[in-house]
Amino acid sequence: MPAVADELEHLSLEEIAKCNRHGNQARALDLPCGDGHHSLAMAELGAQVLAIDNEAYGKQVRARALGASLRDLLVFQSGSLPQPGALGDKAYDVIFCHHGLHTLPYKDAKTAVKQLLKHLKIGGKLFLSTYGLYSELGDTYADREETILSRFGPLDAAVAQKYNLPGPVCLYSERDLFLLILESGGGVLRTFTTTYGSVKGVAVRI
Repeated sequence: MPAVADELEHLSLEEIAKCNRHGNQARALDLPCGDGHHSLAMAELGAQVLAIDNEAYGKQVRARALGASLRDLLVFQSGSLPQPGALGDKAYDVIFCHHGLHTLPYKDAKTAVKQLLKHLKIGGKLFLSTYGLYSELGDTYADREETILSRFGPLDAAVAQKYNLPGPVCLYSERDLFLLILESGGGVLRTFTTTYGSVKGVAVRI
């Protein structure tokens, strides 16, 4: 299994490996995919991967696929949350959404998660990660005391520059992410908070 630095990435790769053991080629969606490092890791395990993000990342993701001779398994498509573009009627075994939800108000994040759950196979897993309220980002966050329903504001200027987050964000507690999954119609398999305060969750389509 490819080396990974993040527990949520590792869990998603384990899910792909489980699909392989059952004799089925896993289908995976990575949104937003960023530079495509995790998209490539999933493709290296034999999954058919659709990587979606701003077109600015397209050249980098395509280059990763070409360099690893995985162009048939790793495909890039331009799009973003909460409307990722043309996913058609495809159903995925694994959907990986790393640090995409924080750029949306809670109501839009709920719309996005609902859409992603619809594109999972029954029993498929949705892996979610977002920046945490109880982290370095939240220490000086102007909307820290707001409820999740109205929490959407700018970070402190120095923190915003450090994390390259110039716009308003919604930071999550672990409870907030748990409720987001439930209110979006998913089943919660687990949630956890990392050492650095990021909040992660694994949901299942039921």
